Amino acid sequence: MLKHHSFILMLIIVSITSFQFELFAQISDTTKYPWPIGTMNQQINIGGTFAEYRSTSAAGHYHNGTDISGAAGTPVYAVLPGIVRVAYHDGSTGYDSYVRVEATINGLAKHITYYHTIPTVSVGQSVSFGQQISTIAIDHVHLIEYRLGTGVSSTHLNAIRPDGGLVPYVDTWKPYIRYVKFRIDNSTTLLSPTQLGGKVDIIVHVEEGNGASSAALNNGTYEIGYKILSEDRQTVVFNPPADGIRFRYYNKPADSYVNINYYQPESNTSMHVYNVTNGSGAVNVANSQVVTNNFWDTDSLPYGAYTVMVFTKDTRGNTDTVYIPVVTTEQDLIAPGQPHLRYVKKDSTNYFSLSWQEPTDLDVKGYRLFYSFNGTTYQLRDNETVLPKGTVQKQYYFNQSLPLYFKIVAVDTVFIPNVSIQSDVYGVRMLNDEHKILIVDGFNRYGGSGSWALPYHDFVIKHGESFNLSFESAHNTEIISGNFNLSDYHVVIWILGDESTADQTFSSLEQTKIKEYLENGGKLFVSGSEIGYELGSSSATISSRDFFQDYLKAKYITDDSGIFSASGFPGSFFNNVNFTYGVTSSGSPYTEDYPDIIDTLNNSLPALRYGETNSLAAVSYQGKFGSSLQDGSLFYLALPFETISTLEKRTYLMSKVMQYFGLIPVGVQTELEDKVTSFALNQNYPNPFNPSTVISFSLPKKGIVKLRVYDILGSEILTLVDKEMDAGNYNFTFDTNSINKNIASGILLYRLETEGFTQTKKMIFLK
Repeated sequence: MLKHHSFILMLIIVSITSFQFELFAQISDTTKYPWPIGTMNQQINIGGTFAEYRSTSAAGHYHNGTDISGAAGTPVYAVLPGIVRVAYHDGSTGYDSYVRVEATINGLAKHITYYHTIPTVSVGQSVSFGQQISTIAIDHVHLIEYRLGTGVSSTHLNAIRPDGGLVPYVDTWKPYIRYVKFRIDNSTTLLSPTQLGGKVDIIVHVEEGNGASSAALNNGTYEIGYKILSEDRQTVVFNPPADGIRFRYYNKPADSYVNINYYQPESNTSMHVYNVTNGSGAVNVANSQVVTNNFWDTDSLPYGAYTVMVFTKDTRGNTDTVYIPVVTTEQDLIAPGQPHLRYVKKDSTNYFSLSWQEPTDLDVKGYRLFYSFNGTTYQLRDNETVLPKGTVQKQYYFNQSLPLYFKIVAVDTVFIPNVSIQSDVYGVRMLNDEHKILIVDGFNRYGGSGSWALPYHDFVIKHGESFNLSFESAHNTEIISGNFNLSDYHVVIWILGDESTADQTFSSLEQTKIKEYLENGGKLFVSGSEIGYELGSSSATISSRDFFQDYLKAKYITDDSGIFSASGFPGSFFNNVNFTYGVTSSGSPYTEDYPDIIDTLNNSLPALRYGETNSLAAVSYQGKFGSSLQDGSLFYLALPFETISTLEKRTYLMSKVMQYFGLIPVGVQTELEDKVTSFALNQNYPNPFNPSTVISFSLPKKGIVKLRVYDILGSEILTLVDKEMDAGNYNFTFDTNSINKNIASGILLYRLETEGFTQTKKMIFLK
């Protein structure tokens, strides 16, 4: 085996001995190696390239390797000699199986992972160059290369970079810029090239070819950038940092910035659409792995005619450039400031209210309020006509058991209204179950050194969807101001994410409120990765350490567990819990990089541990707090609950917490939806409506279902459903804009028909 690969081994030796590096710069890593399949000295088809957009997780993430095509069962060879550090088989198809080998180069570690391959070696085994280490599981090797370092580097490298990686690699296929669009900064509002003004995002779709196959023709690019030229293209009038190159994917930014790097509404696994105005230039992005929001400020140049030049290049120097004539003009393209939801709370049976904080812009016209039953599909509830400027509170009627989630935006007075950044998402569930649960959103940190990059989040949903009980939600400032009394609630769930010293986990006033709540017999579930770091470390104030030790019943150990899984502590009430967290490719909304390690204190009990270690990730306590004679309860999770990778795992942990608090019987897991035991046709929501409303119904068994809408005279307007459906809860949107009929204002009818059940209800359409 080694004999016919000897010339390749010589190439690797030469490459290694010529390696140079420098710290704290865009480090070059010139390590070269052959192909891991075939004869190793022959180029193989590449079906997916490094740092492409991947929509295979809800939040999106970067492709962190290079896909090398090969049939299932194809032998995979070590491209560098070394020691096997991981040999994992997923026990199923092998798609998630992999081998990671550590080589040593000039005293430094070089790790390479062969993902989607089934191991034929074991951990600790020494392997030689060209030795078989695995077989392809399905149809390709996902090759992941790590930068040289003292261990497993946190930086992944492009395996087809110009100065290293796979050899031989010849690429005669050029990238193509398929389209360029202009949008208002940080929005979906499309602008005409002949009327640009204010802060503008340049959105670019690029297809990079790496071969003739269909999978190789829609890959992501290596370099992309823009410049602003004079109308005749003879002069560069604005040259962004790094000579206009915005991104160079030698290494990739952190996953939490993928939707700032890419334009998410148009990006997916086979379509890579870049926001080339974001970030601070290719060099800075490569060094920091951070992509900040940015824009082309058209107001910085005299208004008039220009040319936008957009260019791209692959790793072998193939290029494409387009020139777009544009005209800049003075106009109001600046969106209002972001409105902030304050709370959504139940007022009485079938009535709830929500409130928000207005932005300070003088040209605000009003607000658009959107609602959702599932946190994914949103409908407009009311617009700026119903919610004009000065409106900060609204009450609504709602008589269903479904959770209801809201977000709000502000719009201004210009002819085509500018739309603000959306608010956080808050919600309510209106069950008559005699339980009062308050979800407090105390997670205000984003961008900068924080793990969450966006100025809004929907983490109330991540909590609310994990249990089937009533709840309300509020921002933490509502607790501080006294608008919410914690003692009114059986359980308080407090979200802190990776809130830290800059934004404060618990302020002194919040600490006082929580002390009172626990002393009065309250039940508190709090999660966050930096609570101990801020309140329990030696740098914390004495009063904060006292609160941490006496009321959160914990001892702070250290700032970073380095382990991204947790399990129930043996023998504890939470013994059967297990989950991964903080890994975006597995479903987490953001990377959790510094979860605290804590320990028990003042009679608390160990609840969860990191991996299979003795380092604690959570403690629990039931008993008296302070000098009170009442028993309260506490579950303190030292990592963000919302970063638990799957809804199933979040639901199971939340079930155990609710059992521990006595809200549901021990051994009963809360279901995501009530088990359907009877037919039901619910009242549409909203009602009255214009232009759309949601009709929901329940089926206890499988059958043919018809859902139709009629006018008041009984003439059919639309058939929404006519098919066989399984048992379950369903909702469908009736949108008057989607049908080619003139519908008069007034009463409409909707009718559900299925075997053994027929019901008709009224709804009101108001033009």
